[in-house]
Amino acid sequence: MKQFLILQVFVVSVMAQVTLDVKVLPKGATIILDGKEIGSAPVKGYSVKPGVHEIRLEAKGYAPAIHEIAVQDAKRLIADFIMNPMYKIKFRAKEKGLTFELNGEHTWRDEKIKLNLEAGAHRLRVYYLDELFDDQIIVADRNAEFIYTRYQPELGGN
Repeated sequence: MKQFLILQVFVVSVMAQVTLDVKVLPKGATIILDGKEIGSAPVKGYSVKPGVHEIRLEAKGYAPAIHEIAVQDAKRLIADFIMNPMYKIKFRAKEKGLTFELNGEHTWRDEKIKLNLEAGAHRLRVYYLDELFDDQIIVADRNAEFIYTRYQPELGGN
């Protein structure tokens, strides 16, 4: 009898399903659960087993996002997500010899470059002949262009 009860509890826990609702801003984002596309946001009534699952979100104009969710044995789980927009950011050097470094990860020497940058604050360092001359935080909150030169124009006047 004891073995039957243990087996019954095991079978019920393995067979248990939780109803998953996924809401995402922006609507229409692609939702991928454990590597399988399950639909476009919002998704309602998707059956999932309790345990840890990976949700990947993709939408044009937004940074892809990966989240891990722990699904408990319950009747329903509602997961809400907001994706971070991407902006087109241009960097232009008005002279040669400048090196740009973004977030300590990406480096370039091009005189013109366009990036799709995730919304938020980013650290930009600019070097001239390997010597730091500008270190600042830029905020990507719209499409923008940054133009760099080492020299500031002189102010006219008497």
